[in-house]
Amino acid sequence: MDWGYVGAVTLFFTIILIFAQRIETKRKRVARWFIFGMMLLLMVRPNYTYLRGQNLVAYAIAFFISLVFWVLIGRYNPVGSSDAIKVYGMDD
Repeated sequence: MDWGYVGAVTLFFTIILIFAQRIETKRKRVARWFIFGMMLLLMVRPNYTYLRGQNLVAYAIAFFISLVFWVLIGRYNPVGSSDAIKVYGMDD
């Protein structure tokens, strides 16, 4: 088993999953298409290179890391809204 490949796919898939958790509510539709495309690329490519087993291990590890991130950080810090941002200028 190539652990370098597993580590790289785990890192990439973890970033995608955490990104999906932290998307602002207004932007979810556009971001879901992007995430769907990236995940599709990660799932289709190994079928041609015979790396399915390694990808399944990487997906399981990434899902676990994403779940731990959600339990430790995501539940207690909800995603904010861009409407709540106030910029202070010279007149404020």
